Amino acid sequence: MLTSLVRSMIFPASQAPFPEPGPSEGWTVIRYETADGLHLVGAFVPPPSPDRPVVLYFHGNAEAAAHNLPLADALRAGGLGVFLAEYRGYGGLPGAPSEEGLYADGEAALSELGRLGVPPACVVLVGRSLGSGVAVELATRHRVAAVVLVSAYTSIVDVGRTVAGPFAPLVIRDRFDSLSKIARVSSPVALLHGTRDDVVPVAMGRRLAAARPGARWVEVPEATHNDFPGLADRLLREIERLLPAAPGAAQR
Repeated sequence: MLTSLVRSMIFPASQAPFPEPGPSEGWTVIRYETADGLHLVGAFVPPPSPDRPVVLYFHGNAEAAAHNLPLADALRAGGLGVFLAEYRGYGGLPGAPSEEGLYADGEAALSELGRLGVPPACVVLVGRSLGSGVAVELATRHRVAAVVLVSAYTSIVDVGRTVAGPFAPLVIRDRFDSLSKIARVSSPVALLHGTRDDVVPVAMGRRLAAARPGARWVEVPEATHNDFPGLADRLLREIERLLPAAPGAAQR
């Protein structure tokens, strides 16, 4: 029962669906399937020119992908394409979220981008909060243009220790152990973290950044976990900094 309760806290699963885009919205609804047969929905904002990279965005645990349409608009205005990936059990989609399930969802989104003509070498993985664990896992499997993590944790177990104390490893089955994986990420990496983060302590982000030699570490003094001012501008700035470190990353 405690394990079930903890999982419901990890995955609150907002059910907000994508709206139907108007003819001038600049994005389209993309329907695709996971390896285990679940039908997912994402939103694709094509890049303004074919030589620009596409951000594959993995959102946090208490929101839905649809909530990030304004962010996608801002990133496209800054010269990037965007794919807002949704998770199973979120946004009105079927399935129950889990660690392995979200990894499968991430793989499906990356594969769908390939079918849209965007190979991994042209993809920037961006993961916020819960989504940071998905981004790190995918980055250990695929060489992408760059990886940007926002409000990232070392592991969900470490976050859970603030609630469950020493019992956290016993009741948390979805580990998302980014700390043990991030050194294997070969793509350029940046981490953004608010110094006032009240969910994932900034010290946890510092520890994660230290585990990946060469990672860019950016502390944002005014940011909390759920209020990250100027996120789109910060992402644009960090992505442009990282891309020169990945020769050919934005070339098709």
